[in-house]
Amino acid sequence: MSFISKWRMARLRRQFARLGPGCRLPEGPIEIKGHVELGAGCVIGGNVLLRTHREGAIVLGDGVELGDYAMIHANQEVRIGDETYVAPYCVLRDLNHWFYTEDHWRVSPPIIKPIRIGKGCFLGPHCYVMPGVTIGDGAVVIPGSVVNRDIGENEVWAGAPTARIIAHRTAPERRGSLKRHEALLKLYGFGEER
Repeated sequence: MSFISKWRMARLRRQFARLGPGCRLPEGPIEIKGHVELGAGCVIGGNVLLRTHREGAIVLGDGVELGDYAMIHANQEVRIGDETYVAPYCVLRDLNHWFYTEDHWRVSPPIIKPIRIGKGCFLGPHCYVMPGVTIGDGAVVIPGSVVNRDIGENEVWAGAPTARIIAHRTAPERRGSLKRHEALLKLYGFGEER
């Protein structure tokens, strides 16, 4: 590693409020603004944007992985549990705007609610997680889904413009709706009995 690369990495590491041991940061561009905490062994992809405003905080547990071009904005808090994977191009924002007014959207009342993602979750590429959502431990969100409701533990959700439960990872009696989504689930390796 060249002197310039070492200097850049040292400068990048100072931008975090907390940086656990064994974290891997990208050689390429990354933006960190505000209060961002990483647990031990986190892996951050390239072109990731981690931005907080006001008193907001982004808190990643141990072993969290963020894919390339993932974007997390926090005005209050976005908390991600241990060993969770957030795939490339995912967006997690705890802020939205109330659009049902004649005022410009920038001056309309903001909707700010924290996002909580449990341990061992998988968020596929291009997922969007809305303000106030809680995702339970072990949950799976299929690529391209828009999550605007809470997800229970070990549930599999898919869909846009509104994601819905399509399966449960550990309860066979709750796998009835899998028939409609069987091809999609097989593509991503789900639904096969072990």
